[in-house]
Amino acid sequence: MATTTPGVLKSWALPKQPTLDPSVKRLAVRVEDHPLAYADFSGEIPEGQYGAGLVRIWDRGTYENRLASKGQPQTIAEGIEAGHLEVILHGRRLKGGFALIRMRRRGPREYWLLIKMKDEAARPGSVGDRKQPAPDGHHGARALTARGRSGDSRRPTRSPRVSPSAAPLRRHAVVFTHTDKIMFPEAGITKGEVLRFYERISERLLPHLRDRPVTLERLPEGVTGTAAPHFWQKRTPAYYPAWIPRVELPSERGGPVSYVLVNDQDTLLYLVNQGTLTFHVWFSCIHNLDRPDFVLFDLDPGEAAFTDVMVVAKQLHERLQAEAVASFVKTSGKTGLHVLVPWEYRGGYAEARDWARQLAQATVAELPDVATLEARKAKRRGRVYVDVLQNARGHHAVPPYVLRAVPQACVSTPLAWDELTPHLHPQAFTLRTIFDRLASQPMDPIAPLIEYYRREDAKSNAERQG
Repeated sequence: MATTTPGVLKSWALPKQPTLDPSVKRLAVRVEDHPLAYADFSGEIPEGQYGAGLVRIWDRGTYENRLASKGQPQTIAEGIEAGHLEVILHGRRLKGGFALIRMRRRGPREYWLLIKMKDEAARPGSVGDRKQPAPDGHHGARALTARGRSGDSRRPTRSPRVSPSAAPLRRHAVVFTHTDKIMFPEAGITKGEVLRFYERISERLLPHLRDRPVTLERLPEGVTGTAAPHFWQKRTPAYYPAWIPRVELPSERGGPVSYVLVNDQDTLLYLVNQGTLTFHVWFSCIHNLDRPDFVLFDLDPGEAAFTDVMVVAKQLHERLQAEAVASFVKTSGKTGLHVLVPWEYRGGYAEARDWARQLAQATVAELPDVATLEARKAKRRGRVYVDVLQNARGHHAVPPYVLRAVPQACVSTPLAWDELTPHLHPQAFTLRTIFDRLASQPMDPIAPLIEYYRREDAKSNAERQG
């Protein structure tokens, strides 16, 4: 059983089917909150995942909070805190007033009673004793998916794009697990906060991920020290749900690699729930893997000051402006800056990398005491490394708006060029501060790059169909 509070479903698992008989009390075990998308999910959750087994929708509808009109009004959240809820259900099977009364806690579980109230919808003797799957601390079977009166019980669904030729699939629910786990101890940030971050940022992030092979940087136990698991995942495990889109590509050794495609919010959140903190994307899309969409200048300070990084970025920007080439700057999320340039010239990776190398050489020549093309740290002598070597097929880049695996939970954040001032700190934007920044911006500084991607995608589609 689930009722909504802003942004989530408050949920209980019932071992037995609910009844309209006021004399019968049903046990209801409080379980963790679920995302709103879960209200529309029915199907099989694979073994090894939270709530593994069959999930089906027994009833759905809307609800009214009876306690909102009492002498001392209470919200649903306040009623849960007090251990007493009263709602009027408008379902296909369950109708009328119901009370949820908390009995006791046993360890992390809360045990409640679901009781039908005496009203016109009551049906004495309608016990409905058929058992549901037992509540094992997961969600069990849902008796009712209820929504507030302000919203329709059915919502439009979005379909993930599995491949250019695949038929659309319906939306899938992602169940969040272990949301209290600390992922960033220094900042006190939990897994639940990481999931909420990616849920909120997805509208801005997904255009930078869509249709690109992705390497996942996974830290299942969080940023908890060098002994914690930290690995890079290219191959999509067989146990991932079938609805997650993949693309199979040959590896450098010749064998196939099944890369995940993060084309929709459900896939994004599923992967975050599996321990992914950072997504790393190819420079090209699956429609034309041999041609990059953008060129990256990775400005790595090493031992240099961040002010020097900004000097190099500005010099590079001036050279690009002189060639009438658009460019976009963002924080790396660590200590440097990334300059992204749409690749609008002829040619593929080799041509793009040669072009980037020439620009980098010219920039370094103008700033010999500040910048270098020397990859070896010992030979940089405190200068900023202008790295263009990542512009190669099969290599990957950090896209805008992803979280980085650093103690402060920094976000790789697009900037306006006039923000490169002495007041800028490379790690100024974090999981907990980024949304205040976005709310104050009239537009996304990197939005024109997305428009370029869309034009290229439309061009590729036209060429394939023509």
